[in-house]
This record gives sequence, structure tokens and C-alpha cells, in this order.
Amino acid sequence: MISAPGKILWIGSYSVVFGGISHVIAINKRVRCDIKSSNNFIFETTYGTFKDKGNELIESVITVFKEKFGSLPPFHVKLFNDKDFQIHGKKTGLGSSSASTVALTACIYYYLFKNLNKDEIYKLAQKANYIRQKGIGSGFDIASAVYGSIVYRRFYDIEKVDSVIEPLKIGNYEMLLGFIGESFSTVNSVAKFIEKSNNEEFKKVMKYIDEENIMAIKLIKLGKIEEAIEHVKLARRFLNGLAKKIVGVEIENEKIRRLIEMAENDALIALSPGAGGESVFVLGKDLSKVKEKWEKENVIVIELKEDEGLRIEA
Repeated sequence: MISAPGKILWIGSYSVVFGGISHVIAINKRVRCDIKSSNNFIFETTYGTFKDKGNELIESVITVFKEKFGSLPPFHVKLFNDKDFQIHGKKTGLGSSSASTVALTACIYYYLFKNLNKDEIYKLAQKANYIRQKGIGSGFDIASAVYGSIVYRRFYDIEKVDSVIEPLKIGNYEMLLGFIGESFSTVNSVAKFIEKSNNEEFKKVMKYIDEENIMAIKLIKLGKIEEAIEHVKLARRFLNGLAKKIVGVEIENEKIRRLIEMAENDALIALSPGAGGESVFVLGKDLSKVKEKWEKENVIVIELKEDEGLRIEA
């Protein structure tokens, strides 16, 4: 069995789409994949059983394999998510699609070639994701699902997949996700940012955001996480202003802002990760008070730990 992790994008939200630096934390919520030979293609998943057609994610992965290697022998795949990727039928924003894409790609690759070449699997999975998302998105989540916690800059050529990736773990901190019970369309929100990307003010603010994020990552590498977080917070303030004033999107609604305020005194940082809109991520040394406060408000609290990237399960 092969598994790939979910993720938290806490540095580089939106700016990563436009070439900015980012830091992604791989988390201990995983998608697991198993495969065996069969007379027909069968894909058992968390969302039902599929044959050749009917699931865009599966179809995108099969497409890239056929393009690169020609026809495939039929097989029976089991692809299942850890439960916290979806609660009460709504996605929690922890990266189930990217983890599923990587887990499925790696499982088929291992079945065909009997090895786990992460660089090859990464390129195949990135291309599959690009097809499914119709070119929108930066691919940070695919990279993290393969390599674990990383510093990431996006690719510009999908054939070369010329992204810049550097391993960087966050270390021994507690992490929580408070899910407000509302899913958020990342693709729609990113598309609105792309529409405004030629605006001069937009470019100027994105430059400020990237400068703060670069400084934050330099400090994380030096082990100075608390100093780094001041730069992350400043970048986030720039991003919220940009989203509201120039793009016309609110990435932190009233519920999100309330959860952030409740957590701020007891966490090193509280922010809405990724594209925002559906949850609050907190990082700190002891988050028991945050958990208690959120649970009193009937918020669904998911405990997270940093995890490694793609792996073969024992």
C-alpha cells in the first residue's frame, strides 16, 4: 500500500500562483492506495466505485500514463481518504484531491515499474493535476504530497515541470484546524485573482507579500520561527487588503475572523490557510486553550501533526 499526505499552505496563499515563494506543511491526514491485477479497470474510492469513466481525477491520471507509456494492463485500485478530509459531506481543505492524485499516480507507477521514483511520479501527478484543474493552480499541493514539507515556487512549463522545491520541516509545534463547516471554491477564487493580475496596484502589493514571505522562510531556516511569524502576519494583512480592495473577494469572512481572534492570544499564529474561506489554522507550543474555546463554539477541531511525503506503508 502507498500513501500520500494532505497539506497546509500557510505561507504564500495566492501569491504562489503568481510565482511567489511558499511554504507548505505536509500533515498526518493521508490518502492510501492499493492495486492488484484484474480483468477490468475498477477504481474503488471514498466517493464510490468507477470503471473507465466518471471521475475526473482518475481520468486525468490514466490520461498522463497512456500519453507517456501507451496502453495499460487492467487493474483494480482501492483509493481511500482519511476521514478528516471530509466532514458532514464537505471538504475541509486539507488537500484530498492532490493527495489522491499523488497516491494513485504512485500506486500505478509502482505496479508497472516496481519502484517509487519520486521525481517521475511528481511530474506525472503534476501533469494530471494540471489537466483536471484546466491550468489553474500552482501545484504546491502536489509537490507537498510527494516530497513532504517544502519551500515551493511554481513551474512555468508543464512539460518540463520546472518548479523549485526545497525540503523544510516546521519542527515540533502543535497544530490545529478549526473547520467552520463551509466549503470554499479555490478554483473560482484563484480565477478572480488571475483576472486582476495585470493591475499595477495588484503587482505592487504581490511584490510586498513575496518580500515578507521570503524573509519569513529565511528565518524559519535559521530556527527563528517566532520572528518569521511576524513577517507571515504582515504578508497576510497585505493579502487581505488586496483581496478585498482590488480583487473583490473576501477570503476571511466573519466566522473566520472570530475564530482567529479567539486563538490569537494562545497561538503563535492563526490564519485561514490556502485559498481561505473554510477554516482557521493555528500553530503554537500549547494549543489546549484554543481547542477548548473553539469546541465551546461548536467548531469542528482537527488535530494535525507534520508528516512525511509519499511513502510505502508497512
